[in-house]
Amino acid sequence: MATRDHYRILGVSPGAPWEEIQRCYRLLAWQYHPDHHPDDPDAARQFRQVAEAYDALRRLKDRRRAGAQCYLHPRFRGRRKVFEDIFGIERPDAPVPQSPGADFRYDLQISLHGAMRGLETDIQVPKVVDCEPCRTTGLAPGGLYQDCPDCQGRGRQGGPGLLRFGPRCRRCQGRGQIIDLACPHCGGLGQLWATRGYHLRIPPGTEDGMRLNIHGEGGQGFQEGPPGNLHIIIHVEPHAFFTRKGNDLYCQFPVSFARAALGGTVSVPTLDGCRNLALPRGTQTGKVFRIPGGGALGGPQQPPGDQIVEVVVTTPGNLSLSQKKILEEFAYLERQHVSGG
Repeated sequence: MATRDHYRILGVSPGAPWEEIQRCYRLLAWQYHPDHHPDDPDAARQFRQVAEAYDALRRLKDRRRAGAQCYLHPRFRGRRKVFEDIFGIERPDAPVPQSPGADFRYDLQISLHGAMRGLETDIQVPKVVDCEPCRTTGLAPGGLYQDCPDCQGRGRQGGPGLLRFGPRCRRCQGRGQIIDLACPHCGGLGQLWATRGYHLRIPPGTEDGMRLNIHGEGGQGFQEGPPGNLHIIIHVEPHAFFTRKGNDLYCQFPVSFARAALGGTVSVPTLDGCRNLALPRGTQTGKVFRIPGGGALGGPQQPPGDQIVEVVVTTPGNLSLSQKKILEEFAYLERQHVSGG
């Protein structure tokens, strides 16, 4: 799986800081945890995907950090290692800057009719929102913040050295505090997943792969950074009868041998029902007819599309005795006409 897929599964952008990746991972892990969905195999599968994506990004972060340390001169790198071993000190992390929220993607399938004529529809999109019952504190009624017992509130583990400041505490994630009674709605995270509805207007003539952007409706920004955007990708379902070329629709319409020879009115399917089409006598296979306005509706600067109908003259395979007799008489008259008899 590509690295960009790991970011997509966790709902963060590739440039998101590690704290935001951890926050989104905890939310998703809480949402899909098998303990909450004991009889849902799909939730278990999504939980595994989230865990694998987070583990892959964690290992990638560790490799990048190790690679950055390799640029230090060996002499200083050795001295630094001795200093850390003696005093148990980890270099403090640089301040985490603001970063925008992740962009969200929603794939919407529509019919060919909706793409050509336009439509309005409603969608529901999951997103992270603040937990209102606890007001983002993560505390249940009567709950309190307490100093983390593993790091005694320092946010970092005590090391073997003299100063006893080591790596970031895993239990409290460097915050120095834990919650004794977590909010039952968000599990102590202060945020949770919810769905938000959007009313969409799909314009006529929409192409497959077209993108609708809703500004500011993506993931929440980190450190008061701006929110991301919501990208809605349109997928037009293929049609069994029509083929689209621009704003026009093409189709092949079968006509019997007798109707093609004698001419007359036939009923041709369109996007909006059936429409009568007048065939002249002696219509041949490949003859093209145009139904004005049978394609996409025109926009402000675009004319409406048409429906292009190509006639395909069919020959019956199983003939009755009467049909055979009629065709034999027709063939006899044709030979007489050709020979001038």
